[in-house]
Amino acid sequence: MKIVDNFLYPDLYDRLIRDIHSLSYRFIDGTEEAKKFEADLDESVCHGIKQCYEDKVAKAEGFFSAGVVRCGPEYQYHLHYDHPSKLVSSVVYLRPKIGNGTYFLKEDRGDQGKVMEEIVWRPNRLVTWRNTGQLHFYHNKTKEPRYTLNIYQKKKDKVFEVTKQKEQS
Repeated sequence: MKIVDNFLYPDLYDRLIRDIHSLSYRFIDGTEEAKKFEADLDESVCHGIKQCYEDKVAKAEGFFSAGVVRCGPEYQYHLHYDHPSKLVSSVVYLRPKIGNGTYFLKEDRGDQGKVMEEIVWRPNRLVTWRNTGQLHFYHNKTKEPRYTLNIYQKKKDKVFEVTKQKEQS
């Protein structure tokens, strides 16, 4: 796991924050009380994010894309492993200024419970890890929406493959 503060270049970070409420979000999970939405980012923004990643972390792997995730107050995503198609998982905390980070399983003590480690929330902080089966979860305990930039480095892009197949037919 790697943590990088001030991950996005200032102009790119400012652009994301400026546009955060006008993105086209779609519902992806949740209940009536606590919902999760995601918005895709255009190619030029993804290119800038990829440049930040390669300048500050490592060479990008596989298919690279990014989206902004908005979780309502009290939204919680359960303890989980990331999908095996993800090569590298990355999250950049955007808004609010004070929030709840990502919790990783540090130790499972059986009947005594699980010991979790929280990556502290700081705006423009990147948390990235190679997907080798880390159990983790997140919970928005604030009264404000929780905005993160999620970076996807996957083995392949199924949407792209389906589009290409249709174009070739």
